[in-house]
Amino acid sequence: MQTFRQISEFELGDVLGVGTVGTIYRAIEKSSGEPYAVKKLHPGVSQDQLIRARFRREMAILERLTHPHIVRYYGGGEDDGTLFYVMELVDGGTVKGLLQIKGAFDWPIVVEVTRQICSALQYAHNNGVIHRDLKPSNLFLTKSAEIKLGDFGIARDLDRSDITASGMTVGTHAYMAPEQITGDEAVSGKADLYSLGCCLFEMLVGRTPFQGDNFAQLFEQHLRTDAPRVSDFSSSCPLELDALVSRLLEKNPEDRPFNARQVQALMLQLDEKFDVVQSKSGNQPVEDIGADDVVARGKELLRQEILQAEGTPVDEVSWGRFVVVVAVVFALIAVASLLSL
Repeated sequence: MQTFRQISEFELGDVLGVGTVGTIYRAIEKSSGEPYAVKKLHPGVSQDQLIRARFRREMAILERLTHPHIVRYYGGGEDDGTLFYVMELVDGGTVKGLLQIKGAFDWPIVVEVTRQICSALQYAHNNGVIHRDLKPSNLFLTKSAEIKLGDFGIARDLDRSDITASGMTVGTHAYMAPEQITGDEAVSGKADLYSLGCCLFEMLVGRTPFQGDNFAQLFEQHLRTDAPRVSDFSSSCPLELDALVSRLLEKNPEDRPFNARQVQALMLQLDEKFDVVQSKSGNQPVEDIGADDVVARGKELLRQEILQAEGTPVDEVSWGRFVVVVAVVFALIAVASLLSL
């Protein structure tokens, strides 16, 4: 991986997103013709030393996090005093964008999205990184239904001193864990699990668990109001998933799941349950489905949603119909063999 880059190596194109301190551009590497994304600090804040330090910290974190569900880093540098870095181009929008187009997701899709997010979170936590800003707009989608966790701009690196001043609140109000709001120095990966609970609730219901007109109202609810249950809004959500969301949204970090890996394991169990439901509804024999097959089916449902949201025609996949077609093909082959004898 090339760490130091020059902006002249790239042809910048359309703006993909604009944040508080930076802009993300579609870019083409001139030497290879390969597409990338480039994030640049806004010129107006490029000389702010704290913002520059945060941006460099984000670059350093991404450089050491190499995982299929984390946006990949391809080096960075400085252009006339403005910091920038290069990352992979993720072409399917964000979970937030998909929610705005499609509304609440069917629970099997939420299970698949969560499985992938948990894989990224566990890897980051194992490497001493707490994201601290997990939300649907930071969950990027590929057209093949891969989730990529991005925007580590306020992430905490446990291996280095925190840039955030002690007692300072950082994060996005609708998704912040109570211990983030109070500026707890001992904030851990369980803060990301709370934010994950907010994301799951939003994906299943179509709105965040707490509603308010300003940050004070939201903070009061995160700190003192019990979160509503998904089952209060959706009758189709499995009891196990409903209970998990409630556990993730516990005020006390110790009452949440042990880690992201534990949540991921439950997602696989729910995926297998969904597969059995599908098999029964399709009048097909219920089999012991391997994890790879279960995951493939969940991803296919998500892929269809992504492509339909952007207006791409999609052939609906019916797994029961697929099995029937395969059986018919083999029967025809058998008949042809008999006739040739």
